[in-house]
Amino acid sequence: MLPNHLKKTAALALALGAITPAAATAKPIGTTPFGEKSPSPPTTTIVRVTTPAGGFDWGDAGIGAAGGVALSLLGIGVARTISERRTPPTAPAS
Repeated sequence: MLPNHLKKTAALALALGAITPAAATAKPIGTTPFGEKSPSPPTTTIVRVTTPAGGFDWGDAGIGAAGGVALSLLGIGVARTISERRTPPTAPAS
C-alpha cells in the first residue's frame, strides 16, 4: 500500500497528463497528412466585425451583474452549508 502523499502525487500527475494537449498530433500548416506540401496555399477568409460608434452596452452590463449576483448567492449558500455542518449538535433539554 502506498502512503497517502504518494497517492495524491500520482493522482495529480495522472490528471495533469490527461489534460495536457498532445504535441505529437501537431503538424505544420499547409501540409498533407503524409507530410508533403499541398499544391495550393489555403484560402483565408477575412471577417470584419463592426461595433457601435459609442455608448455603453447595457445588455452586457446586465448579464455581468446577473452573473455576479448568482456567484455571490452560490458562495453564501456554500458558506452557510459548511458553517451548519461545523456546529456541534445540542443536547435536548430535559
